Amino acid sequence: MQSDSNIKLSQSLIDELTHALHMIKGYGSIEIYVQDSTVTQITVRNIKKTKVNIDSSYSNGKTTRFIPR
Repeated sequence: MQSDSNIKLSQSLIDELTHALHMIKGYGSIEIYVQDSTVTQITVRNIKKTKVNIDSSYSNGKTTRFIPR
């Protein structure tokens, strides 16, 4: 295992990580997958925050279907 002071990142990896950070819209996360000391995947997840009381959809006695857009 390398110590922190010996890690060298290529400019292309820095560019990919910078691009991944710019792809996050408001809230999100980036997952970096490493296999055999090589970055193999960068996953960007955007999170949509919401504040909906689920009990309110049942207040009129009818069920409400959620249809994703």
